Amino acid sequence: WLKHCASNRKLSAARRSQRGAMATPDPSKSDFQAMGMGTVNFIFFFPVMMFMFTLPGLIGASVAFSGVAGKSSVVEKVEDVAKMSAGPLFLALMFVKMSLAVALGSLGNARRAAGVNVPDQHAYKVVGGSAAGSMVLMDEDGAFGTFNRAQRGVQNIYEQTFPFALEVLLSAYVFPWTTAALLSIFALCRSFGAVLYTRDRMARMKGNMPAGIASGSISGLVFMSG
Repeated sequence: WLKHCASNRKLSAARRSQRGAMATPDPSKSDFQAMGMGTVNFIFFFPVMMFMFTLPGLIGASVAFSGVAGKSSVVEKVEDVAKMSAGPLFLALMFVKMSLAVALGSLGNARRAAGVNVPDQHAYKVVGGSAAGSMVLMDEDGAFGTFNRAQRGVQNIYEQTFPFALEVLLSAYVFPWTTAALLSIFALCRSFGAVLYTRDRMARMKGNMPAGIASGSISGLVFMSG
């Protein structure tokens, strides 16, 4: 009986301590810290990285328009774009992507400061009860963790649809075969990254990075066509 009472007192004390404990941000837990990016301002870094991804498209389109690689129908297509006064629309998509990159950079800064990594998209707080103030995040272990990462892998693909779908349509008008090839590479790499995501959150980059280069290349083609 005495042992039971002592155990109850310890449990009550632990609950009181837990009730008074509030979750606090811990930047040291951020994946960005582990990657050596603890002081990088992502609002500037992400747009610069996105621009770097467009370089293959910018260079490739420049070569095609210059005629160095021989006569090409892309010149006639670009002339059609000019006749329709559609150039500003092509150029505006680059502005849209850069604006999204700034927003993603802001998210990256906030993630690092909070110490909240993917696949978590929000940080919740328990209100009331013995665990009041505790932070609630996604389960990362076992089958539940695999499910959460798989779900985010699918959503990541959907989140890339805009303005990528518009870029594909515009790029395909001028560079149909090149756009088809890059779109296929994007799809394959993104699906590969989604599968890897189920195993480990950092492994997704093995597919997402080359997919980003393919997407960026299409952005470069669209920009140069404008």
